[in-house]
Amino acid sequence: MSTPQGTTEPTRKRRVLRALGGLLVLVVIVAGVALVQQRGQTSGASAEASSDTTQVALSDSATVDSTVATQSGKKGGGFFSFLKRDSKGEENEEEKKDEGVPVEMAASQLRDVPLYFTGTATVEALQETSILARIAGTIETILVEEGDHIEAGQLLLQIDDLEEKARLMELRVRASSLENDFDRTKSLLKNGLTSAREYEDKKLLMEEAQAKFRVGEIRLAYTQVRAPFSGRVTLRHVDVGEYVQLNKELFGLADFDPLLVRVYLPEKEADRVSVGQSVTVIADSGTKRHYKARVRMVSPIVDTRSGTVKVTVEIREKTALRLGAFVRVQITTDVHTDALVIPNLALVEEGGETYVYRAQADSVVKVRVQIGYADESMTEILVGLKNGDRVVTVGQGGLKHGSRVRDLGATAIASDSTRVDSGNDTKKLRGDST
Repeated sequence: MSTPQGTTEPTRKRRVLRALGGLLVLVVIVAGVALVQQRGQTSGASAEASSDTTQVALSDSATVDSTVATQSGKKGGGFFSFLKRDSKGEENEEEKKDEGVPVEMAASQLRDVPLYFTGTATVEALQETSILARIAGTIETILVEEGDHIEAGQLLLQIDDLEEKARLMELRVRASSLENDFDRTKSLLKNGLTSAREYEDKKLLMEEAQAKFRVGEIRLAYTQVRAPFSGRVTLRHVDVGEYVQLNKELFGLADFDPLLVRVYLPEKEADRVSVGQSVTVIADSGTKRHYKARVRMVSPIVDTRSGTVKVTVEIREKTALRLGAFVRVQITTDVHTDALVIPNLALVEEGGETYVYRAQADSVVKVRVQIGYADESMTEILVGLKNGDRVVTVGQGGLKHGSRVRDLGATAIASDSTRVDSGNDTKKLRGDST
């Protein structure tokens, strides 16, 4: 029985599509297998070398089986090696945890600890003044500038003196004339040719003229402004050509040798301070430089309003301090000798108490301590530690009582010593080979 042509045509198309689909699936499978084989070959070159040796020794059928087994082993080996790496990572993390929290430590030690009184003050000059104009006039010359060092009597400024010179000449002529007139009257009085009254009048006129002449000399000297003492010019208030009135401020002048600092101590602290005692002055600027100073004066009175005593400190060494600069003054009022101290960084404040983490084998214990005197870097420990105890100075934030720790300082020292030893061994080997 024959099949219609309309029914045969769709059947052929379906078969062709099925064949094409199967071929496409086969191509994808082959490509996937090739990709997997390539990755396996890259990660396991040593394994391939051993499998190639095995293939030469075995038969053809065994070779095929061995090859399939090897490829399957490569595929599976990548997965298992990934699992092994994960397990190793976990083991490394556990090992790191077992190593302890990284910290830095320091040992307690014995040393002298001073007790300071620290106060804040401003820098002052031994002498400081404003130089004023003592006569009105126009400024002719200015010979110094701010910051210049000057000596006592040095000329600083010249005021126009033409008018004063002319007036002085006039006074000189008048005084000379009256002196001659007085001399004639005196001669006449000796000869009885004049009265004593006229003599006295001539004498008064002469003395008045002489006094006015001396005033003229003084006024002329005022046109030259000179330094009253040695020091430095701190301010200049005028310019050349400016007309100044009497008592106009011209310059600021200060003596910087020595510089002074005045602090006010409580009465009980001032009793421990004496003249000549060493003092440290610390600049409050960015440099924080320390200067050596000494107590110059201790006031004999107590300020009734504040209950304090004024202590004057002098700085004799050359400094970069400026007048008016803020400084901190440290005056030693007591000293504890051979005190047990630790770095300030080791102290942990908690709940109004002070604690430290003390090393015990490879862990730490939290210890409450009682502190005494302290300075910028060290604090005295009265109760809680003994000499040589090691305490944590950095890394307390990640610690608790009983935490395992790893001293980074000790590790660094050990690594440095290892480098030194290895270097010495290398030198020895080079020497032997020579």
